[in-house]
Amino acid sequence: MESHNLPPNLLPWRKEFEIKVDRLLRIVGRYLSEEEVQEVKRACIYGAFAHQEQFRSSGEPYIFHPIAVALILSEVQIDKSSLVGAILHDVIEDTEIGYEEIKLEFGEEVAQIVDGVTKLTKIKFRSKEEAKAENFRKMILAMTKDLRIIMVKLADRLHNMRTLGSLPAYKKRRIANETLEVYAPIAARLGMYVLQVYLENLCFENIYPMRHAVLAKAIDEKYANESENLTRIKDVIYDRLVRSNILSRISTRQKHLWSIYNKLKIKGKIELVYDIFAIRVIVSTVDECYRVLGMVHQLYKPIIGGFKDYIAIPKGNGYQSLHTIVFGRNGLPVEVQIRTRDMHVIAEAGAAAHWRYKDAYEGQEHNQIRTNKWLDSVTELQDSGISSEEFMEAMKANLFPKEIYLFTPKGRIIELPKGSTGIDFAYAVHTEVGNRCKAIIVDGQEVSFSQSLHNGQTVEIVTEEGLRPSPKWLDYVVSARARTSILTYLSKLPNDVSICIGEELLTKALEEKGILLDDFTSTDRDVLLEELDLGTKEELLMGIGRGKYPMHYVINRFLVKQGLEVEMHEAPEEEDDGLEVSSDIIIGAEKMKTTLGRCCYPLPGESIIGYLSQRQGMVIHQVDCANVENYKKQADRWIPLAWSKKAQGDFPVQLTLIAKNRRGAIASVSAKVTEMNLDFGEFMSEPMSDDLVRIRFVVDVEDRKHLADIMREIRLLPLVERVSRR
Repeated sequence: MESHNLPPNLLPWRKEFEIKVDRLLRIVGRYLSEEEVQEVKRACIYGAFAHQEQFRSSGEPYIFHPIAVALILSEVQIDKSSLVGAILHDVIEDTEIGYEEIKLEFGEEVAQIVDGVTKLTKIKFRSKEEAKAENFRKMILAMTKDLRIIMVKLADRLHNMRTLGSLPAYKKRRIANETLEVYAPIAARLGMYVLQVYLENLCFENIYPMRHAVLAKAIDEKYANESENLTRIKDVIYDRLVRSNILSRISTRQKHLWSIYNKLKIKGKIELVYDIFAIRVIVSTVDECYRVLGMVHQLYKPIIGGFKDYIAIPKGNGYQSLHTIVFGRNGLPVEVQIRTRDMHVIAEAGAAAHWRYKDAYEGQEHNQIRTNKWLDSVTELQDSGISSEEFMEAMKANLFPKEIYLFTPKGRIIELPKGSTGIDFAYAVHTEVGNRCKAIIVDGQEVSFSQSLHNGQTVEIVTEEGLRPSPKWLDYVVSARARTSILTYLSKLPNDVSICIGEELLTKALEEKGILLDDFTSTDRDVLLEELDLGTKEELLMGIGRGKYPMHYVINRFLVKQGLEVEMHEAPEEEDDGLEVSSDIIIGAEKMKTTLGRCCYPLPGESIIGYLSQRQGMVIHQVDCANVENYKKQADRWIPLAWSKKAQGDFPVQLTLIAKNRRGAIASVSAKVTEMNLDFGEFMSEPMSDDLVRIRFVVDVEDRKHLADIMREIRLLPLVERVSRR
């Protein structure tokens, strides 16, 4: 690359630029034509001139970033237009070059990709919830128009995650949480495993740096101890395949840290996570996959429940493979993954495989059909007329469900999220089947509409003309399609019909409590309507009839306002009174006695949920509080809440310190807390061993950031080993 072909500002960086470009061209040269490679090279030069005045915060030329984005996409062997679009993805936004010029230079296809990414880049996720939801909706809509737009955006986000650099910890966490909430699930749903793993692990490292470090060290040590066993198992399997004349490619792999971390939260012990290490076998045909499975089970004893056939029933993102967990050499549990070469392409690249090969093969066609089917469901959701907030929640359920597979009486496979009911199944068959559902038959037995379904069941839907969906169904449907279809149908009902349905439902619900609707005075109703920001009783009934207000939410409000107790089982932690706070700071608990649960001490900004208690009124908990699970067994006993903007002041939080058991340890902690001008109480300590002591105390903080600052300062004390919240 000649010096005169570069802008003057880039000449001091010429060597680094050439190295990065040559690396990119070398990789794409493995699967693109020479003509296409030269087009990618031309895009690099064009981008260098377009960004010649721009530098990153690190001091390096800005063009290095889009080249890195293209390099990420080259790992999944994406097409030339996507690579050029990746190299130019910031040109429209950051320079004076516009759509038409890019179209003239590189064609309309590239220009559309760049324009699409530019619009996504303008989306900001730190806005209010409504704006956030609308922007999320726009991003998903762009994805349905051309998947390559979101693929470039995913690669862009990955490189940004890799270069967070010296950003403050709270900013890293914010960006990582956003990535984990939106971008990683999209990568997973598109089957782009490579990008998904990179994104999730980087998010893990930035959200929980200490946990990431501890787990990484533990896995490294485990691998060092077991590497010999793992290699021996691989060699034994390979030898058997060679003797059976099965050509294969065999390798070992380690489960990525974020996945291990999530399994640990369920299993509790690393010894109970059986698929930390895996052996991957790639063969030529589906028949060979099943033959290899039999050989592996002959060599090593399989773990009961450890076999999954994703070839017969692929995952929602098109992934296909056989998985089996066996006890290998010296009792080492190992997952063995068996797939064909075509399946491996889909497993690694996902939807990107569509552009990887010009001649489609069966696996690629299958994957493309599933991707298109999912995009069609997204488009259907988009066109349903629901609000942006409802769309966002539906998409969250849609993006990353745990699938179950069910059968119609004729043998058709229906794929649904885990926890789905017969109503979900009915709407998956057809919208009209769901709307006219009269009864649900599972394996020959009629079941309730609220009963969850399980893998492998055969489900029959009995319909009847003239029936319509009930708002009550919204309490137990799981799938986005079912929820959207029900809401869409109810929203189109005439006002008088909606009012009639709402009154019927409310009356029946109150009668079950031994209360008549007429028992409430007009004053009582007015108070309740004011709380719900409604003008008339009819508006309330219409909202119930159209599914806007969940029945359990309304009924509990009625009961509490009348001083009637909602049946609740108090958690042990609630035997002591929690901290009473002003109800004005909690949206949904206005004018009620409100207390903060002592079990979790929720803070403003955290997701919260409320429980109605006779002694303590509305008790506020974190959504992920351990006690919430006790209540969720009775869904009609809890109410979703949110912090208001008025939530300011000091809030208690319990901290737990593990410190060296030395003279003066407690005194030094106490002195540090006093030095920071903090109010604290309930200071307790207990020895853990001769070397360590556990110290607990409650401290008042303003918000989560303030808490993080306090924990960081305390952690710097020489005698302190660990600091955690509760």
